[in-house]
Amino acid sequence: MSVYNSGDVALESASFSKCTADSDGGGMFVDNSGDVSLDGASFSECTADHGGGMYVWDSGDVALEGASFSECTAGDYGGGMSVWSSGVVSLDSASFSECTAGGYGGGMSVENSGDVALEGASFSECAGAY
Repeated sequence: MSVYNSGDVALESASFSKCTADSDGGGMFVDNSGDVSLDGASFSECTADHGGGMYVWDSGDVALEGASFSECTAGDYGGGMSVWSSGVVSLDSASFSECTAGGYGGGMSVENSGDVALEGASFSECAGAY
């Protein structure tokens, strides 16, 4: 799923499985858009260079509730998800398991964005090269 130059993005109980992208966001890519809100989304075995499961770039706030990332892989950074140049990032009861990155942020990477708030988030067996 790709969303570019749009308003807010809201998904409920969406499922992404075995999705791939050559560059960004194997399951979901959001660029230059409004706030991103996912409730109960799941990403499994998704692959990309950046943000194996999900990549949000140059957008508003990012809020995930009950999201799960399982066995997602990034060639560079953000095995499960990556957020770049966006607003506040908040995760409530999100889980990351067995996600990997060839660079950094096996489970998740956030750069050049607002505050990051994790409540009840879990990371299990995620790994980055550095």
